[in-house]
Amino acid sequence: MLCSAPMPTPAWVIVYTGNATDTAMLYSLLEAEEIPVRIGDEVMGTLAPYVIGGGQSAVVTVLVPEDRVVDAEEVVSEFVEETKSQAAAAPSFTPWTCPCCHEQNDGTFEICWNCQTEKG
Repeated sequence: MLCSAPMPTPAWVIVYTGNATDTAMLYSLLEAEEIPVRIGDEVMGTLAPYVIGGGQSAVVTVLVPEDRVVDAEEVVSEFVEETKSQAAAAPSFTPWTCPCCHEQNDGTFEICWNCQTEKG
């Protein structure tokens, strides 16, 4: 009788840590590149991140097999750069003071809530 040794399971390596939304998007990108991927700490990282992350608010992890880390790092780098550029391009809603009545307005308002003067 021949005895066959079980195949070793690949080690999984964390390639990204973030919030649930970002990790889900990255998961999809890695899958599209046919890179095996897992999400770690999804439940606890979303419900109670401070418990497992030492006070961090974003502790959901993305893991790939050790032998695919190099391939995954390229996808992760592109994802991080795209996320940064989108954040930089987002409009800034700085509070403003009305030139007419000098009332403080929320940055999302284009017209003064008090006197209806345009932000101008």
